[in-house]
Amino acid sequence: MGNKAKLRAVVEGNAFSALIQFLILASAVAFALESGAPGPELHPHWHYFLILDWVFFVLFAAEYILRLYIAPKKRAFIFSFYGIIDLLAILPSLFLVPGFRVLRTLRFLRVFRIFKATRFILAVDRLTEALSEIKRELLALVILSLMLVYLAACGIYYFEREAQPEAFGSIPDSMWWAVVTLTTIGYGDVYPSTAGGKFFTALVALVGVGLIAIPSGLLASVLTEARVERRKVEEGETERED
Repeated sequence: MGNKAKLRAVVEGNAFSALIQFLILASAVAFALESGAPGPELHPHWHYFLILDWVFFVLFAAEYILRLYIAPKKRAFIFSFYGIIDLLAILPSLFLVPGFRVLRTLRFLRVFRIFKATRFILAVDRLTEALSEIKRELLALVILSLMLVYLAACGIYYFEREAQPEAFGSIPDSMWWAVVTLTTIGYGDVYPSTAGGKFFTALVALVGVGLIAIPSGLLASVLTEARVERRKVEEGETERED
């Protein structure tokens, strides 16, 4: 077994995975605690956060380099989902360098470190495959949703523009109401006051319920089919072993 193969076995082993999961959790906790700190000028222990961030940066950067080194196809790894997430986990820490202070606010992107944990969740691969199978349907649904938002905004603008010009004074202003209503969130910050507007809102809300249910049904169907196929494969392998 070559050195690269041995290194791959270590990186893909349980001990290394447990270490990275611990670092991800520790990074998330440190990020949450730092959010309550008033800043380097006022917080007496700010340097501890700085040291921790550098430690996470070095360790995650080492992991990224290791995974890139053992990857059979390095370009494919760099542009893969996990490759991009691993890169986003280390890039924000570079804004600690004095020359990058003007970009300090971009360090908020450290929140992407939590997505590194998806590598260790087996169901994520199945979910990714399911999303890939229905990507055309999802794209069509996104386009349809944008069309419905536009039409809903036009409709409520027609009914409410004179009664509530401050909330529905234009179609772009009405789009916020359209998004909130179609997604069935209903914040209540803007709502119709005319009879026509209320009736139109009821229709839009009913359409929104169906719109939300479509992607859930598609995803559930694909996941169920994948589970059945996987069970058949496992049963076939068991029969061959017997």
